[in-house]
Amino acid sequence: MRFVDWFRFEPNSLQKSLLTSLRGCAAPGAAGLLVLMWPTGSGKTEGGLWSARWMGGPRMGVHLALPSVATTDSVYWRVWRWARRALAVSSPVTLAHSRAGRGAQGAVLSHDDGEGLVLEAAPEFLQGRGRLVVAGVTVSTIDQVLLAGLRIRHNVLRIGGLTRKVLVVDECHAYDPYMQCLLRTVLAWWGALGVPVVLMSATLPRSVARSLAAAYLSGSAPGVPLPEFSPAYPGWFHVDGATGHPTVQAVDAERTRILSVRLTGLPGSHRATRRDVLPACDRARARVVAKLFEHGWQRLCVLVVCNTVASAQNTALALPAVLPTDIEVLLVHAHYREMDRTGVTTNVEAAFGKDRAHRPRRAVLVTTQVCEQSLDLDLDHVVTDLAPLATIIQRVGRGRRHAEHSRVRVPVTVLVPQTAEGLPDDGRWEAIYSTAAVRISRELLESHGVITEPDDVQALLEALEARLGGGSADEDVLSHLEGEQAMAEAARPVVIPHPRELVDLFDLTDLSGSDEEAATRYRLDSVQILPLWRRPDGNLSLEPDTDLPLPVLLPHDLEPIRERLLSTRHATWQKHLGADAQPPAGWAGDKRLGPLVLLVHPAPGKAVHAAGWTVFYDRYLGLVTRPPPPKE
Repeated sequence: MRFVDWFRFEPNSLQKSLLTSLRGCAAPGAAGLLVLMWPTGSGKTEGGLWSARWMGGPRMGVHLALPSVATTDSVYWRVWRWARRALAVSSPVTLAHSRAGRGAQGAVLSHDDGEGLVLEAAPEFLQGRGRLVVAGVTVSTIDQVLLAGLRIRHNVLRIGGLTRKVLVVDECHAYDPYMQCLLRTVLAWWGALGVPVVLMSATLPRSVARSLAAAYLSGSAPGVPLPEFSPAYPGWFHVDGATGHPTVQAVDAERTRILSVRLTGLPGSHRATRRDVLPACDRARARVVAKLFEHGWQRLCVLVVCNTVASAQNTALALPAVLPTDIEVLLVHAHYREMDRTGVTTNVEAAFGKDRAHRPRRAVLVTTQVCEQSLDLDLDHVVTDLAPLATIIQRVGRGRRHAEHSRVRVPVTVLVPQTAEGLPDDGRWEAIYSTAAVRISRELLESHGVITEPDDVQALLEALEARLGGGSADEDVLSHLEGEQAMAEAARPVVIPHPRELVDLFDLTDLSGSDEEAATRYRLDSVQILPLWRRPDGNLSLEPDTDLPLPVLLPHDLEPIRERLLSTRHATWQKHLGADAQPPAGWAGDKRLGPLVLLVHPAPGKAVHAAGWTVFYDRYLGLVTRPPPPKE
């Protein structure tokens, strides 16, 4: 079947290069690793799916792994539509991540001689914990794949289910050293088992690309060194699983994006005061956005990307006071209930997505890191908080993403936080990003100015990688290297042995401790929250404006509860909620939902106060958590 029959559009130059050249180096069903290094918005997902079907041949399925829940949910239906056209036989197509509800876990494309492939409910067998990955086609978070590399129960079942399919890993640049260590272990096992793998990224340093290829080859052809070669960007390379021979293909991109980057100071503290609940820096961010509309543009949609959920919420609250009344302010981030997040994401994609139904004339979309990988959006101007270079490139990829011109100019404003003395505060978000990576990225942006994509991107990434490497005496770089080393060291006790070093099958599941200690992410510390509202009669409701009682016993169908859960990090306020935070006694012993905390609002419209924190859930803002104001 032709590419256009699968995806309903003609292949671009990058995709055409796969169609014409991959056949010459990758035999169907043979071990091999393909790495796609393509710019943002260039159709990596479609290229990866086509490559997976070719490399796997007719007997292997496809498993697409993505970095986040939001990304996975967004891509699932795209893959389902592709599978309906590409598969010749019946197959389950499942969605697998920690928050996938029973009703959304998957479906079966069943073969019908008269109708082709039709949708049916997924079989009961696949509904069990850990079984979704056994399906012929699966879309999951990367965690579902990395679990196969951990010393935990049932990982042999997971390995067996996953290795019947070509593994496609998207955004493989987005993983820290802890996750990279797990990924390299998985790649070595997939290589040893002869399973083809496709890796994809728009911002992958060459050293990381080579290390992943070497890990795969160490399993598929032990003792065969990876030859010296330089990966091309934009382009792709394939490493033969038996010989290690690399095939490198550079490709001319059909479109050039000119990123007009302007760095702007972001003054003010990021902490609220007793007099103003909105921090000064968030109000300053809103003023920067408002100035963009002072030029009188009749059509202007601005993307504002904040580094924290709290900053995004505060900015969305501050914007209406400084914007003309005709400008709509939309907000999307990760701290919504599942049902609300789905609705918010649908509205945003309807306004700014590729298949948008109605694009506003003038609007502002405030968001967080969720836009970097999960949302296929197209806005006119990108305003972003300062972050590592690869992160900024990903965010800027949402600027004029679907423009059809061969040369597109994207205006970009990078907000640089400032100290009280007016100096760059590169460590403002050190809990999220390495201070050294942020500082060096800022310096590269200051010296470079206009960035041409794809021509300048790889050189900038390599420059950042080189300056973060060994040999520097800068204190923040040394701290960065220590942090990277700590993450890599943390993975070693929980990762399974290399397939060529395995002595006893017991080593695949031997973990001194609990499964929870073997996390797929470094210092993963999250909790499920169920917002509730107390009614006048004292009973608890699942909704603030309707009486939907909290069940005393967990029902067989958990979907009404699952879709109202949200996930956030453990925080001080959660320890001071008192007895109200405990689930009903009738839920004890039922492990289907896992650990969770009840957030009981005293009444609709009233916040919860715990240890000085103010906490509440709002359909527009999501989960709002405000720490105690500082003493003055």
